[in-house]
Amino acid sequence: MKIMGKKVDIVPKTLYNIHILTQKRNNMSYNIFQIKMSDEILDFVNSKDGGHTNTANKYPEYNARLETSHRGAEGYTPDMFDHYTQVCSVKDCSEYSEDKLELVFKILNGYYADEEGMTDETFDEFVSGFKMKTYLNKRTKEVREVRDMHSLSVGDIIEDTIAGTFHIVDGCGFQEVNVRQEEVA
Repeated sequence: MKIMGKKVDIVPKTLYNIHILTQKRNNMSYNIFQIKMSDEILDFVNSKDGGHTNTANKYPEYNARLETSHRGAEGYTPDMFDHYTQVCSVKDCSEYSEDKLELVFKILNGYYADEEGMTDETFDEFVSGFKMKTYLNKRTKEVREVRDMHSLSVGDIIEDTIAGTFHIVDGCGFQEVNVRQEEVA
C-alpha cells in the first residue's frame, strides 16, 4: 500500500483510516506566499547596470527577496509582506504528522514524488490553486508548461488558515511572523 506516495509494508489500522479520511477532505488549511520577480526585474539584475545591490536599491521586492531568502526571519519585516503573492493552497495534512509545517514543506519539495515515474501523487492530492506558465528553454528552445511557483524555500511564508498564523521558512525550521504593519498614531 502507498501512503503519501511512499510504499508502506505494514500500515496500522488507525493510520490507514486517517489516510482515507484525509482523502475525502477538501478544506484548504495552508496558503503559500512567495515573492515573485517580474521580467523587468530579472532583466535588470542580469544587465550591465544591474547586479544584486543595484537591483535591491531600485526594486523593493527584490530587496525583500534577497533579505528573506538569505536571512530568513531575521531579514523579514512586516512591510515586506506587500511584495508576497499567494501561489497555492495545501489541504489539511495534519493527521499525518504533528509537525504540520514540516509536512507542508515536504509536500511542496517533492519528498513524496515517484522519481522513476516522474509523478507526485501527493502533490496532486494536496496542492491546488497554482497557476501555470509557459516556459521557453533558451538553450534547447523547448516550450513547456510549468507551475508558476518554486519549491518551498527560505523566505517563503505559510499561512495556517485554521490557526490564523503566518510562518516564514527559516534557515532551520519555521518562525512565526507578523504580516500586518502596525499603525503608528
